[in-house]
Amino acid sequence: MEQISFFLEKFKTLGQKEAVLKGVFLDCVLAVTGVSLPNDSVSFRGDTFFVKTHPALKNELYIKKERILSEFTKQIASTPARNIR
Repeated sequence: MEQISFFLEKFKTLGQKEAVLKGVFLDCVLAVTGVSLPNDSVSFRGDTFFVKTHPALKNELYIKKERILSEFTKQIASTPARNIR
């Protein structure tokens, strides 16, 4: 008979992929813009990063969007990110 932990193994990794993607995205933003964003201000759905921050900072992210996304794609090629909102 199996232990209950055997059946719950797959649930240990749920949500870790999004945390890794957010961490890499935040590192890319820091490298390109020099601005450090808090982890809870970013979410990832589909192929879009949603950033909740000051409008002036969002404008800077939008201006440097191509550089940020190309840096992100260099680090994680398996997950395409196409937009920042």
